[in-house]
Amino acid sequence: MTAATRRLRVLFVIGTMSGGGAERQVVEILRLIDRSRFEPLLYLATRTGELLASIPSDVPILAFRDESPETWMQRFVRRCKLSPVARYLHLAGVLRRERIDVIYDRTYRATLDAAGATWFRPTPRLSCCVIDPQPELEMHARRGRGLIWKIARSAYRRASLVLANSVGLRGRVIDYFRLPPDHVVTCRNLLDLDRLDRLANEPLPMNLLSEPFLLVAAGRLHAQKGYHYLLEAIDELVNRRQRQLRLVVLGTGELQSQLEEFVRDHGLQQHVTFAGFVANPLPWFRQANLFVLPSLFEGLPNSLLEAVACGTPALATDCPSGPSEILDEGRLGGLVAPADAGALADTIQAAMDCYPEWQQRAVLARESVRQRYDASTGMRELETLIERVAVSK
Repeated sequence: MTAATRRLRVLFVIGTMSGGGAERQVVEILRLIDRSRFEPLLYLATRTGELLASIPSDVPILAFRDESPETWMQRFVRRCKLSPVARYLHLAGVLRRERIDVIYDRTYRATLDAAGATWFRPTPRLSCCVIDPQPELEMHARRGRGLIWKIARSAYRRASLVLANSVGLRGRVIDYFRLPPDHVVTCRNLLDLDRLDRLANEPLPMNLLSEPFLLVAAGRLHAQKGYHYLLEAIDELVNRRQRQLRLVVLGTGELQSQLEEFVRDHGLQQHVTFAGFVANPLPWFRQANLFVLPSLFEGLPNSLLEAVACGTPALATDCPSGPSEILDEGRLGGLVAPADAGALADTIQAAMDCYPEWQQRAVLARESVRQRYDASTGMRELETLIERVAVSK
């Protein structure tokens, strides 16, 4: 193959392959990217995560650290707080050794690593911002917030292009990091509709199909996802309003023990189930009476997209970006203010009492999402952007 026709080697950079929306999108891109034009590789900070088995077999996986015991050098680097620099140098070595043409980094920390690596080995870079940057940065920066903001801003400014996965998030990124508007483009999440329909038809545990009203929520058990407010709403509905329902939460995370303690303390064991990581959440979405997303902030929530594409009525918090774009400002589903358990309870009750109306809105929402987020269109747009920034090399 001549240099003129050589496939572009694209390195996808992300922290781990845990079961989050960003990781699922990386899997989709790795599956769908045109192999006649691109040669994809995957780089992880740590070779862990439930989705590792989902990576296509032809994609090489490289990692800064795997699950083997730490070496003395790795312990020394960690104790001296030199891990970021070590990651930058390691990734720069991968860029050089693997002759990478373009980097695609998917999350905030992956962007910092990729930006650091390209100081040592300049490489065109597509940096994704997939979550509201201000609360995300504040969550990571307990001290020295101003300095960390400058480092993050520099990382995004030095990218060839910044990709935001929703129109609202693009505006937030431009304003917060003071970036030129033409430096940030909207590149929405991908939905492979044929595959989604096939996976959504897999069977569920039969004991949950007979629930009087089944709610499903999905996402890592993290403060950002607002699960405490959802559990407070369930407590209000079950223990005070005497409503019969079941909530199933799909996902794992650092807050699991706290959330389970809340369920025990409020006698909700018969009404709330933590199902853990579920490799294929789509059957749960399709069988649910209502999908609930109680997040405090988002970018473009993949779980909400998938639930709506399954035809399930949806209720979400009106974050600064994401849910209102998917649900057309509430025309296609319920929207409530973030961190408002009372509003969640009231709207869940409204869905239970007026369910045919919510089902009608779900039909419209399904068609809207399927038209706007079809993977074939989105993948062509992303491939064009990769080729565009590769020219800058």
